[in-house]
Parts: sequence; structure tokens; C-alpha cells
Amino acid sequence: MAETLPKVRPWLMTVTVLFVLADVALGTYAALKRTRRQPPRQGSARPVAYGPREQRWREDLEFFAQKFPSVQVDSAKLYPPAKFHDDVAKLEHDLPRLSDSEIVLRLMRLVATGRMAHTTVDPAGPLEFHSYPLKFFWYSDGPVLTKAGEEYKSALGTRIVRIGLMTPEELESAVEPYLSHENTPLLHELSPGFMLNREVAEHFGLADKDGSVEFTFARPNTEQFRLRVAPISSDADEQLISVDAALHLSRPLSRKHPQDWYWYEYLADAHLLYIQYNRCRNNPKKSFKRFVQALFRFVDGRKISRRVDRVIVDLRFNTGGDSGVIDPLIEGFHKRSQLSDKGRLYVLIGRGTFSSGMMAAVRFHQDLDAILIGEGSGSPPNEYGEVESFILPNSRIQIEYTTKFFRLVEDSDPPTLEPDLSVQLSMADLLSGRDQVFETALKYRWPRDQLAAPR
Repeated sequence: MAETLPKVRPWLMTVTVLFVLADVALGTYAALKRTRRQPPRQGSARPVAYGPREQRWREDLEFFAQKFPSVQVDSAKLYPPAKFHDDVAKLEHDLPRLSDSEIVLRLMRLVATGRMAHTTVDPAGPLEFHSYPLKFFWYSDGPVLTKAGEEYKSALGTRIVRIGLMTPEELESAVEPYLSHENTPLLHELSPGFMLNREVAEHFGLADKDGSVEFTFARPNTEQFRLRVAPISSDADEQLISVDAALHLSRPLSRKHPQDWYWYEYLADAHLLYIQYNRCRNNPKKSFKRFVQALFRFVDGRKISRRVDRVIVDLRFNTGGDSGVIDPLIEGFHKRSQLSDKGRLYVLIGRGTFSSGMMAAVRFHQDLDAILIGEGSGSPPNEYGEVESFILPNSRIQIEYTTKFFRLVEDSDPPTLEPDLSVQLSMADLLSGRDQVFETALKYRWPRDQLAAPR
């Protein structure tokens, strides 16, 4: 006998339908609310899957995106908020397909858009880049190898023609967006160290699978030759050989004490006092004030046989520090007009004259009417400074930012502090052991000689 279905009362069916419709409506509302909380990521219709590595980077980027705009002075002007947060979001979206070094490079590029030399990304520890055992310098006639590991010392003093498939000039142009700088002199100062890293070479497709890169070199008036160069392992401490040691070149006075923070020497034949000021810091072994006191004791107690007719202050290797440290030297020259009269005091500057080192040059120029000789400085007279830093919690990357804007020139914003006498550095000068900037300062006679450029 067939079973019959129980009879359903009409009012009970109505109530059931109403409950089902209410449940569907509540579910739809909750889903829409979640969608509003979590907007879809740009560039992909599918959700991004984050593993443990990506999650750690994501936490770092969220920390960076909140912290950096709140501490960097003038951040809204230097990093327009909409673009800044869009750049961070794009980097976060790309995390799964990027290596750690590529993430660091993207972060460097993001920070470098502010065009401030003091605001930088500094990877450390496992994320520190692996360099090639080579160093070069941009001369007026091209990039020349100045230091190398033992295996590659045969290339010292030669011009670099190619790095992988790119010329050095092409590679410098490619890395420029990743380097925090404000002018060409500092770009030339920073780019050699940045270009010669395995991670950078891999990023631009220049390295083989083992990280090695083929370099092409050229000696003067000879054919080109190639060397395949391997990066230094992270735990290696390879000592590089300098070009003057390898080729037995004479070392100019300016390279006599490269590790000293400040030093001076009297050249009796030229009646010249040479002062090299490399760090705007007080050496724990001898403060700068004590150094200056000893310097002026020598000057004030001089005999006729060691009179001082000319003073050269070399700031070419001064990358900054505390701008107030120079005060005793400036004050000492103010009290001794025989040392600071026009045509007696010369200051050497270059691409390595940076930050407080550049400020010292401005003070010599403006307060003491010193004649500047050399190249344009690595930082402009008007710049952001007073550097502070914070650390990203997982990667331990250090982010340096600036907290103050300094204006040393009121009526303009020159990209660099230009010298009164511009001197180009050449490969021939290097190979002959000459320092053309120093020689120019030694030979110049004012007012007999005309300045190459008006101040």
C-alpha cells in the first residue's frame, strides 16, 4: 500500500518561506559588508595567496606605509599620498612573484622618488647585497677600474667597456631611479658601488646562474679583453688591491692618510699649509678642537723659514656628520687675516663633498671668501637633513628619513655647490699619479688669473 504524504497546512508553509528569505538576505548583507572591508586588489581578478615569507614582508610594508609618512618631513609634498599608497599596494600585490632582493630594490625605488639624498633604504644581514671584488671611478674620459681582488688585478687602471651586455653608461642610467640622489655628481659617486652587486646584475639580466658577470676592459691604445667576475660570498673578507699599488704609481698628497679623520701637512718649498678634513666628527682619540689648537700653534709659532703664504683645505672626501664641528677652524681663520685674505685660502670640493661637508664648503666660501676648486658637490646647498631612522620589524631593513630642510642659498635652488674653478679628472691623471685639483689650487694666482666661473 502506497504511503501518503502528510498534509501541509498553508500557514506553516508561508512561515517557512519567510524564514528562508530572511536567512538569504542576512547572508547577502554579510557578504557585501566583507567585500566593502576588503577591496579587490588591482591587477588581478583572483585573490593573492600569501605564504609565511610573503606575510612577513606584508607586515613590514604595512608598518612602513604607516610609519614613513608620519616621520618624514614634508612627506605629503615629497611623496603624494595617493601615489605613495598605490606604490606600496602594488608592491604588496607582487610579493609572491618577487625574490627578497627584488623586493628591496622596489622599496629603494619607491623611497628614491622623493629625490632626497639622505632618505634611503639600507638592507642588512641576510638581505645585504653581494658585491663583485671590483671598484671603479667615473673619470671625464670614462669609468676606470681602481681596485680589484687578486684574481682580477690585471685589469687595474683599464677602462670598463661593458658590464655583461650593457655599457657602464647604460647601466648607470638604468639604476638611477633606485638611488636616492639630488644631482649628477652624487649619482656618479654612488652608482659604482651599486652597479657592482650580484642582485643588481641579476635584476637587469646581466649575470649568469652562478651570479658571475663578464666584464669587458680596454687598455689605452690596445685591444679589449674580457674577464668573468664572480661575486664575493657574504662571509668573505677579501682585501682589494689598489691601482697605485699594482702599477707602482706615485701617490698624491691627498691620498697620504685616507683613514684619518683630519690631518695637516706643511710644504716648505711652496710655503703651503695643507689641511684635509674628512669627517665632521670628533675623533675619540683627538677632538677636532684640540686638532685645530695644535694646528694654529704651529702656524702662530712659525719662523721665517716656514712662513705660510697659501692654505688649502681639502673637503673632497668629507661625507658629512655634525656641521658644528668645523666652528673652531672657521673662527681661527677669521682671527688670522694673513691666512684668509682673498687669494690665500683655497677649498677643494668634489662629488664626495656631501651634507655637512658641503655646508663647511659654503661657510668657507661665504664667510671667508675662499676660492672653491674641483667638481660640483654631491649635495645641493638647499637640502633635507637631520637624519633619523627606523627598522622594519621582520626584514630588519633600516629606513633613513630626514626631519629638517636647510636653506643656505636664499635666492635660488642650485642642484650643486659649483666650484669657482672647475677641474675635470681624467684617466691620464690617475695613471700618472697626479692630482690636478690640488695642482690647480697650488698654481692659481689671484687676481692675476681670471676665475673660470663667476661666483
